[in-house]
Amino acid sequence: MALTWNAVQAVYAPDPQDHLARAQALGLNCPLDVFEQLFTDHHDEPEFGKFLAFVDWSGVTREEGRLSGVALRRVGVPRAHQYAVDEARQLTAADGFQDEREEVMQHWQATKTWMRSPILLTGDVLQSGLQ
Repeated sequence: MALTWNAVQAVYAPDPQDHLARAQALGLNCPLDVFEQLFTDHHDEPEFGKFLAFVDWSGVTREEGRLSGVALRRVGVPRAHQYAVDEARQLTAADGFQDEREEVMQHWQATKTWMRSPILLTGDVLQSGLQ
C-alpha cells in the first residue's frame, strides 16, 4: 500500500517528533530534519500537498550530497516559490554570496530559512522528467 502525503498528514501532531513517530508507525523511514521540512513545515499548505500528492514515500530513498551553484540553478521550484528564488538569485549575483545584515539574519533565524540544508526531490520521485 502506498504511503502518501495525505496519509502522513492524517496522523499530524503539532510536535514534529510526535508527528514523525506516528508517520514511522505507518512505515515512513525519514530523518527528523527532512521530515520537518517536508511534512511539518508545510502541513497547512494545500498547494504543497497537491504537488506531492502522488509520491509513494515508502519507496523514497535519501542521500546527502553537495551541489554546485550551477547545479542548484537547474533545480525546479514550485511556482508559488519561484519569485522568491529568482529574487534571491538576482540579489546574490548583484551583491555577492553573503548577506549578514542584521534584519536578514533575524528573518532567517525566525523563519529557519537557509539555516538548514534544502531538501531536493528528483524527477523520478515526482513522476516527472525533472532531473
